[in-house]
Amino acid sequence: MQSRQRKITINYRPLQISGGIEVVGSVPDLQVYQADKNEYAPDYTLTPLTLFPRCNATDPSSIVKLGMVNANLTNMKWYERINGVRTLITSTNADYVITTTGTDKGKIQLKKNVSTISPVTLEFYAEYVDAARTGQTHIFQFSRLIRAVDGTDAIPVIMLDSPSGLDWNPCRDVTNQTITAKMIVADIDVTDTNKCKFFWYRVLENGTREQITDGTGDNDWEYVSLNKNVLTINRDMIDTGITYVCRASYSKDGNPSTAPDDTIAEVSTTIRRKIPALEIDWKGVPTQVADGTRTINPRPIIRDTVGDIPNPSELFNCKWYTKTGAGNYNLAATGYAPSIPFVDGMMLKLEVEDRGPFVAVVTEDGSYVVTDNNEFLIVRQNG
Repeated sequence: MQSRQRKITINYRPLQISGGIEVVGSVPDLQVYQADKNEYAPDYTLTPLTLFPRCNATDPSSIVKLGMVNANLTNMKWYERINGVRTLITSTNADYVITTTGTDKGKIQLKKNVSTISPVTLEFYAEYVDAARTGQTHIFQFSRLIRAVDGTDAIPVIMLDSPSGLDWNPCRDVTNQTITAKMIVADIDVTDTNKCKFFWYRVLENGTREQITDGTGDNDWEYVSLNKNVLTINRDMIDTGITYVCRASYSKDGNPSTAPDDTIAEVSTTIRRKIPALEIDWKGVPTQVADGTRTINPRPIIRDTVGDIPNPSELFNCKWYTKTGAGNYNLAATGYAPSIPFVDGMMLKLEVEDRGPFVAVVTEDGSYVVTDNNEFLIVRQNG
């Protein structure tokens, strides 16, 4: 008799890592220096610049749910590069404060002003070990240029009313967001004049930028409108997150270039879909039911810190599971008004699933499904 034994293991797909350095708060990463006054605006010695290196990891096999992994980073370092010289930032450097633990791990504050002739590049390095699956070490490396410009020549500055990183809560926040840009030159708002033009871009998953113009582009799903310096988007068409970049050109005589000016610092905002922690319960089923009961009819209760979620069926799927004894839970029903067969002593479990953003329906060959009016068929990602 012959036999063969073979060990079968899971071939895990590598984690997908992404992220970048975000400005935290309203203090920008560009200073304006007024030589005649010997003043900086903003003055980092009074209001430090705060940066956060957001490190994300995604499991393409959906075996583990990760997201932001800053709290679990190892071998984390920040470097300062000035005039080509790279220096490790240590805890003894009074010009910087670095957060070394918790979900904000990696956050750094710059507490000194920058020379107009010697900009500062901050370089971030950290490692993340995929301990739950492969043991593979992934490396995060980001950099951010911090510079100061001479305000004597009235350098144009772009400002957005949307922060560098914004979490939107589909349970409570309005769906549409209006992102408004302004251009300030020597403390004068020139946005509504003929001296400037604005250029808007979205950053695609592969890191490339796509200009947003009239809403007819291949990736304009979340586009609502664009009017010079005002971009309106439908955030319910955004999945995990999307970054928008605003650039501009300026001419004091009223003839701005039709292409962005590289000397004008661009600004960006990243919009992320984020549902807060929820409290899940149900009503309509007592812990003891009458003899002869054949079915139960629970009704879900879904709350956040504010209270009951309005119109929860728009955002969540409900899955009901039951089991008896030491057996496994099995799916018994779905929806908000289930009728579930009752067995004495059974356990009941409710799982609430995010239905996700709206997406376009495609066929197996990748073609879009359209209605009789030749409009794209849009549904929730998870039904």
